[in-house]
Amino acid sequence: MKMPTVTASRCFLLTLVIGSGVTTHTLFGDNAPPPSAVVLGLKAPPPNLVISDPTKNLPPYVPPKPPQPLCTVTLKFSDFTPFVSSGTTQGWQQGSTPETILIPPQPNGSTGLGDKAVALANAYDTASYEADVTVGSSAPGDTGNAGFIVHVTNPSAGGFDTLTGYYIGLDVSGNQLVVGREDYSWTNFIEYPVAGITPGSTHHLKVATQGNALLVYLDNVQVLSINDATNNLKPAFLAGWFGVRRFGPSMSASNITINTYPKVTSPVYDFSKIVGAVYNPYSADNAIDFWNNYDPVEVDRELRYAEAYGMNTITVYLHYFSWLADRVGLLSKFENLLQIATNHGLKVAPIFYDDCWNYDPAPGPQPPPVWGVHNSEWVESPGHPVEQNYFNPISSSDSTTYKTSLQNYITDFASVYRNDPRILYWEIMNEPGCSGDGSMQERRAQLMNDGRMAILAAGATQPINSPQVQEDEGTYFSDFYAFHPYGGYGAPINGSDVNALNSETLERGFNDAWGYAFPMTMAGVVSNYGGKTGFLVWELMIGDTNTRFHWGQTRTDPATVEPATPFQGTIYPDGHPWQTSEVQAITGNGYNSLPVLNVSYYNNTTLTGTPVKTSITPALSFDLDTHQGTNSPDASAGLPSTGYGIRWTGEIEDVEAGQSAGFGGEPFIFFLTSDDVARVWIGTTEVINKPSPGLATISGQYKLTPNQPVPVTVEYTHSSTGPASMHLYWMSPARRGRIQIVSNPNQ
Repeated sequence: MKMPTVTASRCFLLTLVIGSGVTTHTLFGDNAPPPSAVVLGLKAPPPNLVISDPTKNLPPYVPPKPPQPLCTVTLKFSDFTPFVSSGTTQGWQQGSTPETILIPPQPNGSTGLGDKAVALANAYDTASYEADVTVGSSAPGDTGNAGFIVHVTNPSAGGFDTLTGYYIGLDVSGNQLVVGREDYSWTNFIEYPVAGITPGSTHHLKVATQGNALLVYLDNVQVLSINDATNNLKPAFLAGWFGVRRFGPSMSASNITINTYPKVTSPVYDFSKIVGAVYNPYSADNAIDFWNNYDPVEVDRELRYAEAYGMNTITVYLHYFSWLADRVGLLSKFENLLQIATNHGLKVAPIFYDDCWNYDPAPGPQPPPVWGVHNSEWVESPGHPVEQNYFNPISSSDSTTYKTSLQNYITDFASVYRNDPRILYWEIMNEPGCSGDGSMQERRAQLMNDGRMAILAAGATQPINSPQVQEDEGTYFSDFYAFHPYGGYGAPINGSDVNALNSETLERGFNDAWGYAFPMTMAGVVSNYGGKTGFLVWELMIGDTNTRFHWGQTRTDPATVEPATPFQGTIYPDGHPWQTSEVQAITGNGYNSLPVLNVSYYNNTTLTGTPVKTSITPALSFDLDTHQGTNSPDASAGLPSTGYGIRWTGEIEDVEAGQSAGFGGEPFIFFLTSDDVARVWIGTTEVINKPSPGLATISGQYKLTPNQPVPVTVEYTHSSTGPASMHLYWMSPARRGRIQIVSNPNQ
């Protein structure tokens, strides 16, 4: 909820002198404190959102000059030694020159089923391989695919995939480039459509290998950018022989040239110290909603919660439709978020595409969440309609294709932040295959390939990733291996924590149709992944995404009650965690030194009897919406949406003593904004008393002794049916002092 716009208005002023504390109670009709006022628990107001195009006048990225080859060799037919059983290279012959290989269509009854030959038996690691290649002809049945094999080791006699290495082929049956890995079985990476690959057409094929990367060029234009981030990839795939191979059709290859270069080793990434969460604000039910209603104040206080509770990283969903609707606005809001995250010691990992939940996103205002339904309004990016028309023009009047538009969307971010240390990594697509639509599997690979190419072409130096969850393809366009363990504390697939990140996890257990009945607690996540692969939980806030309901609670089978145990989500909008034990698990020995207030929640407005719940919070500021469940400070604890009370207790102090001594001991000014009754005591002095409902701001003053903690108590009740709002701010005399919440050993 945004604060109302500040306008000129009359106010009522009442001055009281009580003991050593001087209080001035001011009722502000505009319902807002001064812009320089700071939320209790924060250090400063959030940076202003400035709408400007960061790509304007941005110098273009100039890639470094490629290195000179160490060695260049042109192969002849005689350089190829067949490593297949007798007869499977039947009819292979030298062409009109020694530098040409002619291969007839595969004979009937061949035992090879993918004839192959390697050259010179030399192993290459960082190199490029190129040739003029013709595949197939107009003759009936002369179709299939043929091309290069690289990083080949141990080719053996006969068999369909009896080798280790990578295959890069021109498929004239499907008019596409095909790339995959062979390890005595076939793993398909991508099939990329190229209309010009037709039977009998001749193309200049070039493949470059460097570390885990395979770069594929066709007719001097790069088409594919593959990086095999398979967990614990066998060293055999990082170097090996070069050869040619065909599956069915005739083939000719001439001017086969190999250039070798200084060895490039792929970086190793250590994510062991990553502790974080997926971030979507409490008040947003999907990414479009987030960016439509972006609020720096809300983002600032919620990222303060992440910082206070020991996190150092957030992932954030962007959305193609948000960029289409207002690219300058989205870029500006993202920059503001980066500034806020940096102020709270958080790295950011942006996510461009998402294959989860609703197929058909729409721009503009988003529907409200549907109570009882997990992720009721979460939407894919860019969504099925865009993906299905990926290679088509956006409209009949626009020659720009969706492919070009989507690459521009990614380039806008990657070019601006190409060397920015605030970006931890780029995630091209979250959970490819989550949609369950297998017919779009190749299209998802194409989007990830093109997204990777756009990021690299912009000069971005941060690693690139798409997690391996429902489908493996994301791993083949990634610089590191990311996984999402659910339903149990699963390790990386091949058991290595090197280059691995648990980029989404946490489910507190339920029995569902998928058999996920294993409770994944925060303590279990920390124990299994902390200091190893690192981890990011889904999600930071408990709010309008409705992930407090479990996956099995759908529109056709919604929940009937609020869950006592939220399925996912970590922190409520007033800053208290679902359980303090989860914060203890994250912060370890640092828990008792956290600067937090104790907070107690009551099912009455008299704040009497036993609290419904006790917890902690690192700041005193929140706005609640009016949606069922999220209109309560903690619906899982049984707090109603109205007729409740909250009490905060703890200590505060002025921590800038050196400067404070020079301003004559003037009192700090405190501002309380609330929709209902609220009071503030500092020491034994009642500093603010708001005795009646109605959204308003009251101010008061109190003189703090530098570096001397003083008790603070704040009470608030909500008896209306409107949205709840409660904020306590401070403002320094002459802007020289700073108030912070003192660590509370009894929390």
